[in-house]
Amino acid sequence: MRWKCKFKKQDNLLIENHLALYPHSLDINKVVRDDLDKCVAFLPYCAKPLGEHECPTSDKVNNRKNQKCIKVSGGKCDVPCSLGEMVDVLVKHGFKKDQIFIIDRDSNLFPWLQQKRKEGYEYFMPGTGCKYGVSYAIDYIGKKLGYKGCIAFVDDYCSQDKDNGVCKCMNDYLGMEGIDKGKRTKMHKETIILMDRILSGNYHNMVDVPHKSPNTNENPSST
Repeated sequence: MRWKCKFKKQDNLLIENHLALYPHSLDINKVVRDDLDKCVAFLPYCAKPLGEHECPTSDKVNNRKNQKCIKVSGGKCDVPCSLGEMVDVLVKHGFKKDQIFIIDRDSNLFPWLQQKRKEGYEYFMPGTGCKYGVSYAIDYIGKKLGYKGCIAFVDDYCSQDKDNGVCKCMNDYLGMEGIDKGKRTKMHKETIILMDRILSGNYHNMVDVPHKSPNTNENPSST
């Protein structure tokens, strides 16, 4: 995945905070300034809470594995959840319900993105996943459908519980297509803060943003 996203050519501020541009040369401020209405966002269900806090949209059959999010639907939710925090940022910057997709399956995400492309959408802001998910999807989303944008990488929800965190290999990732396997992931606070600033059009004016999120195995610069 490193070569697909050209990490060595990315701004370190992005990489150190679990973000990357696709392609690396994308003028992100120009996209925000001129084409924010042509942006969609997608976030993985595995970033919904599980364990001490439960996602209120979970059900007895699929658990968290659905496209539901109370905040995406315009409601209020007080359950601690990094996915919900990113949705707050998106809604703050004008994203509507039909611009945000909660990924339950890639087999549902890809047709949605294809339809959105037909409707005139051109960018993902952000497109979110683990390194294996991004590696698997970027050729189709980027090369075949022609999307550009900003990638956000999820990380283990608990660094001491890596067995139930992000996928550790491609087979692990592909196995997520069928059922909710109980994996717990998150987007770092710094990732969400930086995405907020990017969507504000202030990417190069962020001296007060933490320069680096905690060192973790999912930092894309280490893959």
